[in-house]
Amino acid sequence: MSEEKLPESLERPIEVAYAFWLIIASLVLGIIAFPLRPEVVKPQLLVVAIIAFLLTLAFTVFLFVMILRGKNWARLLFLTFFLIGFPFSIPAIFMAFQKSPIPSVFSLIQLCLQMMAAVLLLQKPSRQWFRMIKLRKLLNYQVI
Repeated sequence: MSEEKLPESLERPIEVAYAFWLIIASLVLGIIAFPLRPEVVKPQLLVVAIIAFLLTLAFTVFLFVMILRGKNWARLLFLTFFLIGFPFSIPAIFMAFQKSPIPSVFSLIQLCLQMMAAVLLLQKPSRQWFRMIKLRKLLNYQVI
């Protein structure tokens, strides 16, 4: 039985890079659509909406920077949030479509981009890359 040798360089799979850029595109669409939402335009909710939006934006960017660094916990957290939020997003988008169709189309496109990112992060090359990073980390800490 031969032992499998670890590669010298752990090159990030293209699926992870594409997932990152899909999420960036989703965030850009969110920035564009934010002022178009009628509930955000109300002055009494404007400050709260802006703060919530900025916190969400910062957290999502942080999460994907951690994913790019090979942190599997960040990948699993993104996938968990996506899977929990997805069933609630569809009816919310269709209900909002009746009130304001343009922001709803942006939201639907964002959801599709996020779904594609989630699928890419579940692909075999992505899973193997995260597994290999974890294995390399464990082997580097091993005392021989």
